[in-house]
Amino acid sequence: MGQVHADAIAQADARIVCVFDQVTEVAQRLGDATGAKVIGTAEDAINHPDVDAVMVVTSSDTHTKLILKAHQAGKAVFCEKPLSNSLEDAQNCIDALGDDGSKRVFLGFNRRFDKHHGALCARVKSGEIGTLEQLIITSRDPYPPPLEYIPKSGGLFSDMMIHDFDMARSILTEEPVSIVANGSSVVDPEIGTLGDVDSATVIMRTASGVLVIIVNSRRCAFGYDQRIEAFGSQGMLISNNVPKTSVTLANGDSHDGKDALPEFFMDRYAESYVAEIETFLDCVRSGKDMPVNAIDGLRAMMLANAATQSNLTGEVVEIAMNELMIKARLLS
Repeated sequence: MGQVHADAIAQADARIVCVFDQVTEVAQRLGDATGAKVIGTAEDAINHPDVDAVMVVTSSDTHTKLILKAHQAGKAVFCEKPLSNSLEDAQNCIDALGDDGSKRVFLGFNRRFDKHHGALCARVKSGEIGTLEQLIITSRDPYPPPLEYIPKSGGLFSDMMIHDFDMARSILTEEPVSIVANGSSVVDPEIGTLGDVDSATVIMRTASGVLVIIVNSRRCAFGYDQRIEAFGSQGMLISNNVPKTSVTLANGDSHDGKDALPEFFMDRYAESYVAEIETFLDCVRSGKDMPVNAIDGLRAMMLANAATQSNLTGEVVEIAMNELMIKARLLS
């Protein structure tokens, strides 16, 4: 992801001053590619006098620690999702940042900046399909991550589905009030042995009765499957899969021979990464609040935590206006 964001920064009006990675050779490769100085510690990189903004693109369990260090150094912060792999840790980070600080931390939910999903969101909110009644989000990866990634990922709900929780929240006009989740390990039983699932379905309900269905899989035989369907009282909007090209084949055997789907998230969402970096840099320069921030990260974590609990217990989990949500709402 560091390389992904470096490529996006190269297309924006900014430069990478320095880079730190615990794996020195990785840092050196990125430094050589970008002309950035390789720094010996994260603290030295954060406190470098030429640095205006810090990008935290590390393992999830280190995010909040580095966010707070950057905030204390007076630097704007971009952090890859999720905010944390622990709900308690995420809440503590929000408490430490305070209102203004939380809004100055940009959370890397790049799918909000995808032009296809973004257009669907805008048209739902404009009332084009009347009252939203059902929202269905499908997100399937072409292949599972390496097994060594699973134990430190935080689990499918907070690592993979976190994108879909945030996407749902960006489309909805109200927060979900209940959630039920089911997960299994059918792609690779070893993922289950490591304590995670590789296939999952979640159903959420809002106070007004809008139903949100999210489907995830760590494997998809036909490529990177990314779709959103918004069904309303007056119609339906669909953000469909984007093939590698728009070329189709028509011959005696077929009239819908569409090109294959991308097999890598960067192929599908490359433009969104550039768009989110440009938005982040604009907010840094102008001093505006980040449009997707640490509070959004906390709320997405709440949903991921509730889904994990529901999957373990088999029960519907009510997402009430408890103390956590009240704190989050007061900060928004």
